[in-house]
Amino acid sequence: MTWKSINVGQIVRLKCDEFICADLLILNTSDEKGTCYVETKNLDGETNLKIKSANKEMQVKYNSEANLQAVDGQVHCEGPNNAIYKFEGTVKLPHKDTAISLNADNLLLRGSSLRNTEFVYGVTIYTGHETKIMQNSASANYKFSKLELLTNKTIALTLCVQICLALIGALVGATWATGEGKMASYMGGIKTEYGFSYYLV
Repeated sequence: MTWKSINVGQIVRLKCDEFICADLLILNTSDEKGTCYVETKNLDGETNLKIKSANKEMQVKYNSEANLQAVDGQVHCEGPNNAIYKFEGTVKLPHKDTAISLNADNLLLRGSSLRNTEFVYGVTIYTGHETKIMQNSASANYKFSKLELLTNKTIALTLCVQICLALIGALVGATWATGEGKMASYMGGIKTEYGFSYYLV
């Protein structure tokens, strides 16, 4: 399965050293305590491993592949944002009156990689441009120095002046050519008893 075919709500199984394909809520890991280690240097530049863990109640409920195949419930969380160290949400499971609270320690972020953990099961929360790494990768505005701004303005002003001068010169030349220019011998006029006549070649 390719990354682009993953949708929100799907269960994903990650293996050790694999890059995380979407923002995932941890359901279960190969560790008995539900913990795993991730490298987040693509997110924050830090090479030291960080510990992530499944919620204890989630770890107990989905402690086998058979239970994972019967996952049912609703996840309520904040909308897509660029806060990579913050996550707030709850999970409402069937036959349970109270919702389970979630935080950033329960979330695996796209762009990080799984380390020192055999496998992790997670449910997709954010995909594509809604993931936190994509929310942080907006194109930066190009910055101009004062000298560049002054140079651009000067070039634009020079261009406008040249266009105006060219238009004025064209109008004056056309006016003269259709008036007094007809009488000029070097413009092709010939003298007759009535004066000069202008011939077009």
